[in-house]
Order: sequence, then C-alpha cells, then structure tokens
Amino acid sequence: MLIAKIVSEFFAALVVLVLFAGVYTTYEKSQKKNCLMIILMANNLMLLLDVVTWILEYNNMVDFLYVIFTISSVSLLYTSIAAFNYYIYFYLAEKCSISVWFGRIGIPVCLFGILMWLTSPIHGQVFYIEDGVYIHGPLYLHSQIVGASILVYDLILAVIYFRKLELSDFIGIISFMIFPMTATVITMKYPMFGSLLIYLSVTLGILMVYTFMHVQQSIELKRKENALTQERLSIMMSQIQPHFLYNSLNSIYYLCTKDPEMAQKAIGEFSDYLRGNLDSLRTKEPVPFEKELDHIQNYLALEKMRFDDDLTIVYDIQVKNFKLPALSVQPIVENAVKYGVCKSPDGGTVTISTREYDDRYEIIVDDDGVGGYTEAKREYDGRSHIGIQNVRERLKLQCQGTLDIVSVPGEGTTVTITIPKER
Repeated sequence: MLIAKIVSEFFAALVVLVLFAGVYTTYEKSQKKNCLMIILMANNLMLLLDVVTWILEYNNMVDFLYVIFTISSVSLLYTSIAAFNYYIYFYLAEKCSISVWFGRIGIPVCLFGILMWLTSPIHGQVFYIEDGVYIHGPLYLHSQIVGASILVYDLILAVIYFRKLELSDFIGIISFMIFPMTATVITMKYPMFGSLLIYLSVTLGILMVYTFMHVQQSIELKRKENALTQERLSIMMSQIQPHFLYNSLNSIYYLCTKDPEMAQKAIGEFSDYLRGNLDSLRTKEPVPFEKELDHIQNYLALEKMRFDDDLTIVYDIQVKNFKLPALSVQPIVENAVKYGVCKSPDGGTVTISTREYDDRYEIIVDDDGVGGYTEAKREYDGRSHIGIQNVRERLKLQCQGTLDIVSVPGEGTTVTITIPKER
C-alpha cells in the first residue's frame, strides 16, 4: 500500500511539473497564468511533501519533522484553493464587470484554515500526535470544511456567471472544484486513504483545467489566424486599387512607344509588385526584411516611373537580417509618397533606413513632404488610416513590434517601426 501511495503521488508530481513547463512556455503573460502557475507549484510541493510524510509514518518517525511536513503540505493545499479563487475572478473580469473582492475572499478564509493547522500542535484540535501516532482532532472536519467552503463559493460563482464562461473553461473549473470535494467526502468515510485522494484529486482537477484551457487557447489561436488572413487580404486589396493599376498601366503604355526597353522593365516590376501582394496572403509567419524591401523597391520603381524627378528615393539600409510581418512597411512608404511628397508642389524625398541596436531593430520611413499628419484628425483618407492601424496591430500580434509617427506641418513625416530582438 505504501509503495502504491508513493508511486502515485510521485507520478502526479511529475505530471504537474510537465504542466507547469507547458503553462510557462506556451501561455501568454496574464494574471490568470500567474494564478495557474502558483497552483501548479503549490500542488507539486504538496505532493512531494506528502510522499515524505508517508515514508516517515511507515518508519514510525511521527515526530516534529513529520508535523512540519504535514502542516506545510496542508498549507500548500489552502494556497492552491486561494489561488484558484483568484483565477476564477481574473477569468470573469475579462468577460464582465466584477468586484475584485470576489477574488480576495478566498485569502482570509484560507489563512484561517492554515492558522488552525499551524496552532494545532498547541491545542490539538485539528490533529495531535499520541504515542507516535497521528490522530485527527475534533476540529479536523471543520478544517476541511473551511477549504471546501471556498470551492463551493467558486462553484456558485461559476454557475451564476455560466453564460460568461466558455464551455471548455467551465468544465475545467467545475472539475477542479468537484473532484477535491468528492475526495474529501470519501476520505471522511475511509480514513485509511489519508490525504492521498484529496491531493490526487487536486492534481486531476488541475489537469482538467489545463486541458480545457489548452482547447480554448487553440480555438483562440485559430480565430487569430483567421483574423490575420482577413487583415492580409484587406491590406493586399488596399494596395491593388483601380487608380493605381490604371496609372501604372497607362505609364507602361506610354513607354511602349517612347522607350520599349524601359517598358519591358516596368512590366517586370509591375508583375513582381502584384506577385508580392498575392504572396502575402499565403504568408502566416513574419518574413525576412529583404523580401519586404524587394516589394517596396518594385512599388517605388512604378511610382518613380510616374512622378519622375518629383520623387527622389533614398535607401539607407544598414541591417537586413531580421523578420517582420509581410506588407508592414510598404503601406507606410505608399503613404509617404501619396500623402507627403506628392502633395508638395515641388515634390520631395522618401528615405528608407534600417538600424540595429542591442535590443531591437528599427525601420524608419521619412519624407520631407507636407507633413501635418495626426491619427486623431485622420488627415489621410479612411483607407490609409485603416492601413496604418492594420500594420500596427499585426506588428504587435506577430512580433511585439510598435509603430510611431512624428509629423510636422511643412517639414514632413517620420514613421518608425520597432522590432524587438528575440530573447
């Protein structure tokens, strides 16, 4: 029996350790993640300490060390319950307006339960040691009810806010509450199991929460992928506009008679430009900057063909070995040409630069056009503003990047894209 108890709890501790690694490496940083990690750490230590107490009891070493380990493992159980109460609160707070006290109520209750166990070696009401034997005191049942009351409270919260919960999370949450409560009832009837069933039931509940959270995360990831596809389609369509196609084809038509060789080159650039837009639809991951730069150069070559000396292009590329979302710089360059330089009577210059720093890469698109752009006033037309928002959201979502705009009337506009280096 002892070997079965030790093996089952040690195996459960390994499972919890794997779950902890999974949560730490795959889940986005949030208060919910922090609560789940606290629960997993507490559960892991709780199982290992309980293994030690079984060994000590088997070897008739129910002494001071045994008492310390027993109180510690029970205290970790209360910690798990309090952290789970906070987990419920943070989850519901994402879905609706709810008071923070719904999450805090578990702390004083669980602290009271821990205090009952900490002081029991003095008053002997929860447990006591007699002739080397561990015995439950008259308040042992009450100490169990203290922890169970928070689980019942969480269960009531889950039922009340059922419509706010995802079904997968609801099942996981219910499992974490029902399994330990069921194990507590069984332990009361069959004391020979000791804390084994309760601790294993907590581990099983955590496993259920993790499993159903993972299902929900997969659903959310699929939603984000669909949203990215729609964004790529939106920005691609925003680049292939009828007037741009008309102007480019008209310029090529004019060159066919004036400069056939130049016309042939322009057709190639036009084809590459369209291909670059279409390729972006098939690209789910960030692309090398060189690929984005090729697309920018194809676009600017077509615009240069139209505006000739009114448009000067400067490339100051000092670094290329990084990645960024597809079509994240080209829309910025287009805005610099159309709404900066080409609105200026004397034309102007568009400068594209890249820089590398210890913690980041920067792409700077600068023009000396009319300036005065502010997102609040939406000086650009609606499509251009949406394009900038689209780029900013994709930068944040795909690589934690940022986009900043500085625009001075009469002097021009500078757009800086920052890509953090991977740690």
